[in-house]
Amino acid sequence: MRLILFAAAMIGAASATTTNGMAQCLRTSIPTPNPALLTPPSEFDCEFKTSSLNEPPGQPQPSATRGQTDPAAEAAALVAKLDYERQCYRHARTIVHDRLRQLQASVDKTMKVVNRACPAARTGRATGLGSTTSIPLPGRALLAEPANVDCEFKDSSLDDAAGGAPQPTPTRAQADAALRVKLDYERQCYRHDEMILRNGLQLLQASVGEMIKAVNRNELRAAKQQTAAKQQAAAKQQRPADRSLRRAQVAPCAAISRGKCVGRDPDAHVRFMILRDSSL
Repeated sequence: MRLILFAAAMIGAASATTTNGMAQCLRTSIPTPNPALLTPPSEFDCEFKTSSLNEPPGQPQPSATRGQTDPAAEAAALVAKLDYERQCYRHARTIVHDRLRQLQASVDKTMKVVNRACPAARTGRATGLGSTTSIPLPGRALLAEPANVDCEFKDSSLDDAAGGAPQPTPTRAQADAALRVKLDYERQCYRHDEMILRNGLQLLQASVGEMIKAVNRNELRAAKQQTAAKQQAAAKQQRPADRSLRRAQVAPCAAISRGKCVGRDPDAHVRFMILRDSSL
């Protein structure tokens, strides 16, 4: 009997420990990132739209002949296109970079709380009663600070001039060509870096989404365990009352022989009726 009571006490203690451990791994105790940081960033349309492309379809456009083409105007239009797209991609990279850093900082706080408050959930080992909780945390690579890419174009001719060698004065056409090369290089650099940052942000958002799902599952499991613990406590309180009721319903012993009850005394009301009938 003592062994059974001891086993029941151990099971109850394990259940309480599991419930307490799970209570530390809930949304109320784990600061999850702001849902706004988990929203996929919008795509940026940085393609430069010329006025001729915005004309309504079907409207005839004058055909440009070789004599009517202005090379200076075409060069200026190309420079405007490259400069617009360069600034657009640079702005897009800044937005995605800031969103990624904010999410990384928020996830870092979440991971510190998980590692401190519920290490069992972090490692995924059993916490009692055959249950196993696991919170998948983002990998270190997703939380690494993104590289600071320098997209500024370096002109080698400036280095040659700094060496003391005399440099001829560039013509207008050469200066325009150098400017187009600079703008196009920086445009492609900012665009490529924005794509890398966006991919890293999307991977981190997906990993954080799995982490939040695990926290929600832990909360549901903890709620069920708390309900079961309350039901067990209520059942334990009910058992003494049931035993008292059963003892109250058993008639007292009428005679005792050698320490054993040899007959039950009927109910007091019934005994009164028997005595009354016998006296008549």
